[in-house]
Amino acid sequence: MDVLAAMRQRVSVRDYDGHPVEPGVHERLSDLADGADHLTSVPPRIVLVSGVERTRRILTYMIGSYGLVHNPSHLLVGVLPEESDVARLDLGYVLEQVVLEATCLGLGTCWVTGSYDAQRAGDAVGLAPGEVAAAVCALGYPARDRWGRFHSRAVRYLAGGHRRKPLTGIVFSDRWGEPWSPGRAGPTPVTILEHARLAPSAVNRQPWRFIVRPDHVALALVQPAPIDGGIVMAHFALASAALGREGQWEVRLGDAALARVCGLPRGAIPVAAFRATRS
Repeated sequence: MDVLAAMRQRVSVRDYDGHPVEPGVHERLSDLADGADHLTSVPPRIVLVSGVERTRRILTYMIGSYGLVHNPSHLLVGVLPEESDVARLDLGYVLEQVVLEATCLGLGTCWVTGSYDAQRAGDAVGLAPGEVAAAVCALGYPARDRWGRFHSRAVRYLAGGHRRKPLTGIVFSDRWGEPWSPGRAGPTPVTILEHARLAPSAVNRQPWRFIVRPDHVALALVQPAPIDGGIVMAHFALASAALGREGQWEVRLGDAALARVCGLPRGAIPVAAFRATRS
């Protein structure tokens, strides 16, 4: 399975069979996390926590919250070097690369950014002064029993995970609000944006908007959600590379100049600009 197929196939798996993942797979994912492309000079750490009892303790932050994710044998804990929006952006960017590789290897994953115990997650991985356990991602083999499949589908439906905004609702031409036409864009840009559109986000709110300009593609968020922003940036960059349009994101979080040139409305947050290095 290539990365584009992984983007199309990936779903949030909430029920696992509890069987541990083989050590060789651990090493492959850890090596990827350590060498992944990143957005900041000090990237996040991705640390594996193993064992159903240990993962259960971390996922029981609120009464009833553990019911949303059952029996993962592992958690990938995303650790920020310090608390900041740009560090959270980088965490989404790096950890989603690991998620997609896990999908390629036949593993299930599920991002968890709210209903977990950050203190227990931090204790499990060992935090240096200033570090923050900002998100966890369940990892393991999906449950095959009928109840497990039903539970995952039901929670995905209630969370709206089966719905995606159309490209014309999240992509603008040159400036915010200007209609963008897939028919005039060409097949490769459309395919890249389609795979970015498949990125996961908290409660499937899809807070990202793209502004396609002559020399770059700008990214903005309609609400503060830097981890979601980093996730969609990973999809866009990986899809671009897979289709021969390699490029690089320039982080411009909160940049008034980018907001002005893209005509962003009040409340929209400028995030980054992607420029192709090969087309």
